Amino acid sequence: MITCSAPGKIYLFGEHAVVYGEPAIACAINLRACVSVEVASSGKITIDAMDKRANCSSEEFKYACCAAQIIKKLFETDFGAEITIRSELPPRQGLGSSAAVTVSTIKALTQSLGIELDNETVAKIGHKVENEVQGKASPADTFVSSTGGVVLVEETKTSHLAQLDMPIIIGATGVERATRDVIASVSDLRKKYPSVVSDVMSSMGDITRFGEQKLAEGDLVSVGELMNINQGLLESLGVSDVTLSRLIYAARTAGALGAKITGAGRGGCVLAITTNGKVDHVTQAIAKQGALALTTAISSLGLHVEA
Repeated sequence: MITCSAPGKIYLFGEHAVVYGEPAIACAINLRACVSVEVASSGKITIDAMDKRANCSSEEFKYACCAAQIIKKLFETDFGAEITIRSELPPRQGLGSSAAVTVSTIKALTQSLGIELDNETVAKIGHKVENEVQGKASPADTFVSSTGGVVLVEETKTSHLAQLDMPIIIGATGVERATRDVIASVSDLRKKYPSVVSDVMSSMGDITRFGEQKLAEGDLVSVGELMNINQGLLESLGVSDVTLSRLIYAARTAGALGAKITGAGRGGCVLAITTNGKVDHVTQAIAKQGALALTTAISSLGLHVEA
């Protein structure tokens, strides 16, 4: 049996805009998904995840199932497998749980088949899986989950930025949403108002570029301000909601330097950054709104084969 794990991620800046060629900055976090694989020469793919069991005819575990099917096609091989998934990441909450499961599944399967792939290659295959499942996906999620750290995602390249030591508080609403559906709604809005929405996306790109500078300078106050502006633009696209806004304003009132949604929106999670002295205040403020409050940090460890 081979076991691999990979981190979830947050977006500091640029989600949604990155789908349309603008840059984004994403960070791996120290909450992880873990996938164990035991292959057989033939037979069915069976998934066991969080006390649920299904085969690949089920829609519930489509990322792991799609990963297995793409591995079969790419390497012209057939196999059966028992895939076991365990995760610290709440699913469909905007924390990159699907990407973490996808790259962990690919790595565990290929290792089990004697196929050696570096993490960046795994990320590219993982992007194919996410495109297949979601219709259109950014390469950011699988890249960040595979490599760890703080990543600037641009249209033709990805690059690592200096890692910062800053507390990150996540507020998980528990409201699940399909990334594909939210991305499709933004696409429809862009078709209806092409110049307006293109300008919003362009502004988010500018925020990311400023954010890169401020991160390099260690200026967390400015990073927080830019996060707040980014949130306003996300709201203009209709991907925020009342529950998310309450969490964001509760976090800011309690001392967060910046707070915004992370990921597709319309449910899922918000993230806040703050100083060490305000972590408890911000965490408690988010929890009082009925959300699951998680304190985390940036992770330098990406996709990893467990000992």
